[in-house]
Amino acid sequence: MKVYLTQNSHFTFRGKPSGELDLLGKTTFEHMKERLCAELGKPGGEEYVLLDPVYPFLTREALFCYLDGREGSYFFPGGKVVRKGFPLSHTPRMATEELGRGLFSLADYAALLAEAARHSARFHLQHGALVEEGAVVSFTAKLGKGVRILGGARVLGKSVVKENSEICGGELVDSTVGACTKVKESTLQNAAVGDGCTVGPNAYLRPGTAVGDGCRIGDFVELKNAKVGAGCKISHLAYVGDAILGEKVNVGCGAVFVNYDGRHKFRTVVGNGCFIGSNCNLIAPLRLGDGAFIAAGSTLTKDLCADDFCIARSRETIKPHCGGKYYSP
Repeated sequence: MKVYLTQNSHFTFRGKPSGELDLLGKTTFEHMKERLCAELGKPGGEEYVLLDPVYPFLTREALFCYLDGREGSYFFPGGKVVRKGFPLSHTPRMATEELGRGLFSLADYAALLAEAARHSARFHLQHGALVEEGAVVSFTAKLGKGVRILGGARVLGKSVVKENSEICGGELVDSTVGACTKVKESTLQNAAVGDGCTVGPNAYLRPGTAVGDGCRIGDFVELKNAKVGAGCKISHLAYVGDAILGEKVNVGCGAVFVNYDGRHKFRTVVGNGCFIGSNCNLIAPLRLGDGAFIAAGSTLTKDLCADDFCIARSRETIKPHCGGKYYSP
């Protein structure tokens, strides 16, 4: 007996028919087509099962187990069975308990998302990765052996996490994390991180970002369309946008790569082994040669050659006992 799928919608959510709703990387329809080896289209032959896309985790074995012992042609919630020589009975037969939860309402969708997370965790466990309870990993994600996804983390889309890495909270969307890397409570969107890195907590790697091996991307660091060479340290509270950093660059706390002048975006290129002190502003477009050093608190507007030292601060003006003239709490 062949199995066919309809495209009937039992409800819509945010403009999408129920059968097209995403369940961790695959739609309800895709789950059923794969698990049931089902065909789409008008049924052919004299005996068949016709299903709506409402039972995403129904297996072919469970379906035929339900059909065994039930004679004739009949309707059941979300489908019907047609057998030769038997007219269809319009008395529905209960099926939801035998076939699992169906997708007939938005409340069912919320429950099926939780079930999808459990199915996905078991799927990845079979391939040597541990997905803890409370974590959400797409079926389309790829996890290497020894990977650990802690509760609360979300690894979505076509993300790749390589061997022995750990994702502690946060969210990865279509991103790649190298081997032996730890990402803690951070967001990665269309970004790539190399081997042996640490990211976070609370870092934000935006689209177009690529981080090399052995880097430290610390708390409240934001990277956007940035290429970061191996061994770099951007430890905390920095913004690096539209930049190319060589190897072993140190970016101090509060440093800002100023890439936008109100009309256009510009790029900053930093050579190997440069030091960018705390609270520096780099006004793009800029190019820093290898080994350049920018002292803390400087605002840089000109290119630096290799091994140049830059300090851009005005001298302090101190007026004793005059603070009350400027501020009264």
